[in-house]
Amino acid sequence: MQTAMSNGVSALLSFQKALDVESNNASNTQSTAYKGDSVSFSDLFYSNSVGLGVNMDTPRRDFSQGQLKPTNSGFDFAILGEGFFTVQHPEQPDQVFYTRAGQFSSDKNNNLVDGNGMLVLGVQPTVTGDVISSEYVENIATLIVDDGTSTSSINTYITDYAKASEITGNTGISGTNYKTADANTADIEKLIYAYENALDTYGTNPVAGDAATKAQTVVEFSLVAGENDAYTVEVVIDGVKFQENFDESVENTLRNLSDKINQYAGITTSVDTTTGEMTIESMIPGQNLVVTKAKVNNDTMRIENIVEEAGSGRALVDAIYAELQALTTAVGASVATNTSSIANPGTGANIATSPIILDLNELGMNSTLYEKLLTNDPETVASYPGIESEDGKLYLSDGDARFLVGMLVPVTFTDKSILNPVGDNLYQNTDSEVEPYHIEGMAKVYGEYLENSNVDLSKELVDILTFQKAFEANSKSISTADELMKTALALKNR
Repeated sequence: MQTAMSNGVSALLSFQKALDVESNNASNTQSTAYKGDSVSFSDLFYSNSVGLGVNMDTPRRDFSQGQLKPTNSGFDFAILGEGFFTVQHPEQPDQVFYTRAGQFSSDKNNNLVDGNGMLVLGVQPTVTGDVISSEYVENIATLIVDDGTSTSSINTYITDYAKASEITGNTGISGTNYKTADANTADIEKLIYAYENALDTYGTNPVAGDAATKAQTVVEFSLVAGENDAYTVEVVIDGVKFQENFDESVENTLRNLSDKINQYAGITTSVDTTTGEMTIESMIPGQNLVVTKAKVNNDTMRIENIVEEAGSGRALVDAIYAELQALTTAVGASVATNTSSIANPGTGANIATSPIILDLNELGMNSTLYEKLLTNDPETVASYPGIESEDGKLYLSDGDARFLVGMLVPVTFTDKSILNPVGDNLYQNTDSEVEPYHIEGMAKVYGEYLENSNVDLSKELVDILTFQKAFEANSKSISTADELMKTALALKNR
């Protein structure tokens, strides 16, 4: 009878704990990314083949995947697969926690933080190139490129080149790369177009590529005029015919022809009036130049291709950019490009992480938004920062431009039992010798989603009812043993 009572007491204690666990699970069915605890029991030791009760084992946390739900908020993130986000106490950097709850926001210092104000850690980008300021009035190209080893955002801006060309006026001299202000503007626009195309091609096939060259052709014009100064000179370039009639002298006529060709966008020419050689060159690396006909009066002139066009990949992009930079500088304008890169983390421990900063100015990328904020521009204040994400990579936008500012890298542990829940959807590593590590391909981060609790409410209700009945049954065993004890004592006292 004493054994029955002690068995009942152990059961009451165990099932009470089990009810506590299950009720906690049920109460967290709506908690973001909550992971339920599972309950198990084990029997106690035996005496003369009679069991001496039950004990509830330490609850085991179920880290199985919860369902993802869309939120349409750029600051919400969910992990599909293995891993946790890493967060850090803002005033105690040694206090690091792990969470699946990706309901983040931006704090007053433009840091990415979780719902508890903890700093969200991730991989910061390597930033190269220019800081884009408000003097750059137009974004001419934006590219996000993944070359298999890293992801980069490339953003290129330009100042008001049309206005600068107008102020600068004509460039070059007659017969040698002479350009009017309008021609310079057209050349810049053609180079911009070529740069955009080369950048897009590089994005689809991000390779180093081959060195770029500019196509160059030489035409040998005769310096001898016909009777009565008959000297009509013409040349066909890329299907366009350029023609000039005699003007005072052969030399002057050739210079006039060169100047006329120079007004055609994307081509420069110069003429040696002592030899009659006219050099025609494409301004755009990698772009073909076709000179199909050259004549003086009715006589055909000799055409010789000196340099063939060539170039591909990043080499071509850089070559076109260099030409664009040189031309904009020549007319008093400027072009700037900013590149932000993050290497793919791969699998392993000790990935260098730091708080993710949502401030383009502080990251050395773009001061435009910061400059607008200083003027208290209401539209800028209301929209800053505009965050986008893809596969855990975070971007801030400035118009059409997208700047890569960080990457969320889920980490996991070989033994998750060392993770101690501390509340607020946070876990803490209880074993300093076990380091978190990232497994490439085992987790994907989705923006504008949150993970639901993985608690199955129907199962919890069944377990609660089961434990309740078990509690009642063991209460009955105690009361029955008590009645038997009373009966036995009464018989003994007779």
